[in-house]
Amino acid sequence: MDRTEDDMKHVGFFGIFNQSFKTIFSWNKIFAQITLAFILPLAIFFILQMEISHHFFWKIDNNTIPYHANDKREATTKDWLYYALFTFAYFIILLILSVLSTAAVVFTIASIYTTREVVFHNVTKVISKIWKRLCITFVFIYIAQFIYDVIGGVALALPRAIFGYSGLGAVVILIILILYAYGFLYLMVVCQLASVVTVLENIYGFNALKKGKNLTKGKKTVGIGIAVVLNGILVGVIIVYLLFVEYGHEVYKLALIWRVVIGIACGLMLLVLFLMFIVTQTVLYLVCKSYHREAIDKLSLSAFLGAYMGETLVYPRPGEEIQLGRP
Repeated sequence: MDRTEDDMKHVGFFGIFNQSFKTIFSWNKIFAQITLAFILPLAIFFILQMEISHHFFWKIDNNTIPYHANDKREATTKDWLYYALFTFAYFIILLILSVLSTAAVVFTIASIYTTREVVFHNVTKVISKIWKRLCITFVFIYIAQFIYDVIGGVALALPRAIFGYSGLGAVVILIILILYAYGFLYLMVVCQLASVVTVLENIYGFNALKKGKNLTKGKKTVGIGIAVVLNGILVGVIIVYLLFVEYGHEVYKLALIWRVVIGIACGLMLLVLFLMFIVTQTVLYLVCKSYHREAIDKLSLSAFLGAYMGETLVYPRPGEEIQLGRP
């Protein structure tokens, strides 16, 4: 984080990745501690969710291909009820783990940027001050993503209802899928910036999403490009895990030892990926702030971070951003 504010606004796609890797390797001890404490449980739970879905809810996940040829049962109402409860519990635990990881990484990078002392004890202390605001923002993020998915589902269902399975219908669905993917990635960038805004500014919830949307202007392509790369790698890791670990014995007749080795490799990749998601979104936030000429006063930002540690601070009025150099 050795770039000047004027340099930050010119940082592009490769520059953000370069700055992210440089920050992680330069402060490898604190990021290793954060990864083991907060991101490792997130990665384990992510894998555990796939395992539970595979072994306990296979009739819902893959209703037409049962494990045993003689088992033709379909999912019952009871199965759907258990699946709904499991999904609800999954999102609650995912919310908690995401809040912990985001708060820890964003605070750490902001502290490095302002040349504050960064120790793991301070990071854990800060989480107790941020988690409520982050939870509210993440709830709004889930709501926004749910609404977007519903709209996308309706948009995909209409061509099939109107054109059936014709060639024209397939073309229309393909176009809608491309637009949906673009919109999904853009929404992801907005939501990621909103989570950083919640930690570093006196804004949270719906207002954080609005601020995240405003910050993307001028850097939308860069943000979406980063999302494409990281999500593409994530999808690749999931596919490898499912093919060679989950179904490795049935499909490729892999021995248990090889499935364990590949599973560990996928787990390590998930650790790096989840860390990179948060680090890159924080660096992107700093780049967007500089691009919009919203001067990031390191002294004021440091004071704002100090408030989390119990240091004296006069809080700004609602809507006022404390890190934007006040006279």
